[in-house]
Amino acid sequence: MKRKYASIGILLTLLAASTAGADELRIATGHTFINRVFDPVRRAFRDKTGIDIKVLFRDPIPALSDLEKGGVDAAGASLPLEEWLEQGRSAGVPVKELAAYISYVPVTEKLMIVVNEGNRIKVLSNEQLKAVFTGRVLNWREVGGDDAPILVVWPSINSGALIIFKQRILDNGPLTKVIYDVESIADTPDAIAATPEAIGIITGTAPGKGVKEIAPAIVRPLTLLYKGKAVPNLQKLLDFLKGEGQRYLQ
Repeated sequence: MKRKYASIGILLTLLAASTAGADELRIATGHTFINRVFDPVRRAFRDKTGIDIKVLFRDPIPALSDLEKGGVDAAGASLPLEEWLEQGRSAGVPVKELAAYISYVPVTEKLMIVVNEGNRIKVLSNEQLKAVFTGRVLNWREVGGDDAPILVVWPSINSGALIIFKQRILDNGPLTKVIYDVESIADTPDAIAATPEAIGIITGTAPGKGVKEIAPAIVRPLTLLYKGKAVPNLQKLLDFLKGEGQRYLQ
């Protein structure tokens, strides 16, 4: 069973409002990096340097591929560097010269497993989570909840958060077929808050209104990756993020 959730929308391409003749910096990344890093700093960074950040919306693997091919100045993913590169190799991205990759983590973030705040479940073990998300358990009653079907909220757009969850909780096992289909992880909190039977993964610093955590959060880095010596515009961004830009990163 698959239920479609009306997306609250996601920017597939984020372009800073450029001034004539402004410099440009091209970065391939996804929703989390856009929301947590580039949206907060891009105006102040542009005002200071005259450089526009052009973000090409990509899943982690296409972002890595773009960087490897030289199509962007940097790539970002909400994954540890080693896991990101391993995922790339497994997906057939010809990752070369590993020593040439340089990474910087401007901020960390929590990956939280949440349910509707009205769900009487208080905590689930990793084994119970695996059973729920793989479909071995289909009713909340089986894990101590009410007699109601479980609806796993799962985005159609892949992300570092989903990759980490599948690796660490599902052991890369298959996902249940009983899902509540949303477009991106940004849509997940609203979907769960509106659906008493729902469970899913969200990212951020706190659960937010209408949902509650039922397992320890997974803390993950947001990794900005480039190759060799950073181009001048990228170096300016790195210096900004390490300095005054930190005040914009919550």
